[in-house]
Amino acid sequence: MSKYKRLLYALVLSLAAMGGNAEQSWGVERADASAHLYPGEEMLLTNSFETLNYFAPGDPKKPLVIFVPGGFHLARVAYGYPDGNEKDFLAYWFGQQGYSFLAASYPTGNKVYSKVYPEFSIRDWGKQVAAVAKHYVDKHNLSGEIIVLGWSAGGQIAQSVYEASEANGLDMSLYVSLASTPPIPLLLAAPGAISKADNGLSKAPQFYDLFEKYVTAQNELNGHVIFPWESFESDVLGDIPVALNAIMIASRYENGGFVEDLDWAMADTGALKVTDFPFVVTISGNKVLDNDHALTDRGNWGIYQVQHLYRNIVLPALSKSEAINPENWQNLMDQMSYATSGALNARVPGNHFFWYGEVGARETVAKVEMLRLRAENLLSSIEASVANLDAR
Repeated sequence: MSKYKRLLYALVLSLAAMGGNAEQSWGVERADASAHLYPGEEMLLTNSFETLNYFAPGDPKKPLVIFVPGGFHLARVAYGYPDGNEKDFLAYWFGQQGYSFLAASYPTGNKVYSKVYPEFSIRDWGKQVAAVAKHYVDKHNLSGEIIVLGWSAGGQIAQSVYEASEANGLDMSLYVSLASTPPIPLLLAAPGAISKADNGLSKAPQFYDLFEKYVTAQNELNGHVIFPWESFESDVLGDIPVALNAIMIASRYENGGFVEDLDWAMADTGALKVTDFPFVVTISGNKVLDNDHALTDRGNWGIYQVQHLYRNIVLPALSKSEAINPENWQNLMDQMSYATSGALNARVPGNHFFWYGEVGARETVAKVEMLRLRAENLLSSIEASVANLDAR
């Protein structure tokens, strides 16, 4: 199959998936409590998939901030462990700014879960996060506006969680990339083999050595041990469903094995759904140890930033292009240039875990606040310009 035909076929699958899933939303129910829960955690079931959650209430009028962990991690990295210092984690600092905070963990091979789910996909992941968000929004009478923070491989659900949030009646006003990778299959080269564990999940033990380097460096940056490595490895890490490796291997689980399937992965991630995508801002670290994100996140996410503005706001109004006032047109071009100038991107000192530890956690929350304000101002400005395109 030619490259053109493959892309066309993937687009058809993607559009089909959008049409088939747009009206579906998952219900939520309580699951049996795990013996390995931390205080404040809750195990829920979404469409029969378990999910570990931590919720801290804030001002119900402010958006609900949702942390989505990366590959092989539970979201405990965002709120800590019983003997930890709460100031080392994002949950504390968002709470200080009045936000309700939700950390939603997808099912892994960690002992906190009662079983494994090898067939769990990225589209399932997005639906799960949206369903859990809706659950807590309703339970605590929150506004319904959500901001999703996707870390690392958590970037893969940017489209699926946006689509699922709309189906659940939520207003996903912003997606914040925390050194995350966009939902583009095969965008990254896997650092070593990803193989099948006996339970059907994918394993890559070589990542654990890299994770230890990251957290050790963050310990040094903060001047103390944030989360003892033995506990971190036991209570945070675990093997994952193979489909959640789409950015590296683009495979799915079928009949007990892994099947390479780029077309399926394109539809599962929603990579081509540029008109059905959240508005994105990015934050990365500044260390060579995380050079790929430090150097490429702005560009990798840029296509989605500018396409959101162009396809969803500007293009519908350009049927009146012949009537555009030259001054308004110049202003619109300047605003679109500003959107890709780096104003919607920020850096925090640290590596791939820059937000981990008090130094980076506090600074990350400050950057989110700044970028949220910039995004709101830019969107309002462009909408006002578009409204006046035919004004003379």
